[in-house]
Amino acid sequence: MMDRTLAPASFPVKNFNFRNSRKIKLNGDIDGLIIPDKQHSICSIEIIFQSGSWFEKNPGISFLTGKMLLEGTKTKNGEELVSAFEYMGAHIEIQTTVDDSRIRLFATQKHIHSSLSLLQEILFTPSFPTQEFKVIKNLKAEQIKMQLAKNTYFASSSFHELLFGADHPYGRCINKKEIEERSLFEIKDFFRLKFQNRPKVVICGDIDENIIEKIALLLVNINKNDQHMPHFSIRPNHHHQTIERSDSVQASLRIGAQTINRGHPEIHKLTVANKLLGGFFGSRLMKKLREEKGLTYGVYSSITHAKNASYWTISTEMKIDNAEHSLEAIHEIITELAQNYPSLSEVIMLKNFLRGKFLSSMNSILDVASMYSLLFVNGIPQHFLKTSLETIDTIRPKDISEMIHKYYLNADKSSLSVR
Repeated sequence: MMDRTLAPASFPVKNFNFRNSRKIKLNGDIDGLIIPDKQHSICSIEIIFQSGSWFEKNPGISFLTGKMLLEGTKTKNGEELVSAFEYMGAHIEIQTTVDDSRIRLFATQKHIHSSLSLLQEILFTPSFPTQEFKVIKNLKAEQIKMQLAKNTYFASSSFHELLFGADHPYGRCINKKEIEERSLFEIKDFFRLKFQNRPKVVICGDIDENIIEKIALLLVNINKNDQHMPHFSIRPNHHHQTIERSDSVQASLRIGAQTINRGHPEIHKLTVANKLLGGFFGSRLMKKLREEKGLTYGVYSSITHAKNASYWTISTEMKIDNAEHSLEAIHEIITELAQNYPSLSEVIMLKNFLRGKFLSSMNSILDVASMYSLLFVNGIPQHFLKTSLETIDTIRPKDISEMIHKYYLNADKSSLSVR
């Protein structure tokens, strides 16, 4: 009979078979990445423009521009666009972030050409209808109002302001009034002058040369505005700040600091160390704060890599009376892990978790496309993934403590309590 008190045997991930990909140039000047997969007759096309809120003149412009693109073209209204994609079993989504705007199209091989024709309409003949613009603005304004009423959202937004400064795109928090002030003229102007800035393309799935040619033809008329990256100074506040809210029923706590980016030689070790500190359910923070002290239901540590900055954050929610005790406990846990090596059994458990997490993150072709796209857009070679796997196998308890000491204990930290 199986002894269920013993964990199953685990093994290093050796000779992992990464999917092939190749870089291309479309129309001579647009960087592209192709990830072929003939097993399933699906295709995905992602077009990434450097036109996020980093490039906008006033808050909310890039978000509203992305939303308005699916509200109609010169020949179809928003409902007709949705129906046309649904009829072909296709799906389109547009996402805007601080750094970029992304258009993702998913379709079967059978309908990819017709789907691309619809995408061409969206990119080159958007109608920007007035009534739909009013509706989207009202919905977004109400959403912001509801989000800011929640301590969790309010704390995260305020904490980013502490880390970067209120005038930096990563620290700026859009409010209801700013959305309400946006005009349709601003949206049209941003689309015309800045939206199609420096495109990159990731093509994935059952792709043939005809599809690549069709995408190239679609992009030949892109208005590659070649907008220069505006410069913003980072002005962090390295102090603890407490914000009192009269309607709070619990406290939200955030601690963090600027850190190294994906190109740094120690990033893989730091990533593993962060996981042990607070990146999974068996982490130090979770054990100490939740299981042993009963201060919170959950506490997490994460590393965020944006295009122009990287930072780590520890976040948790608790009863208002436990806020100060929790902050002290987090600093104690960081100090303890920095000064005392974790046990070998603890590191082995972490390694097993990370191996499983890596394998599940590369499970489907769309998972792979998402990962490869992330590396491609940020100019990171694909051997980054191989090095990550190797680090999981070779990292020592000593390395973990050194990373925590160097990038957490000794960092110029900011912290925020909202209650």
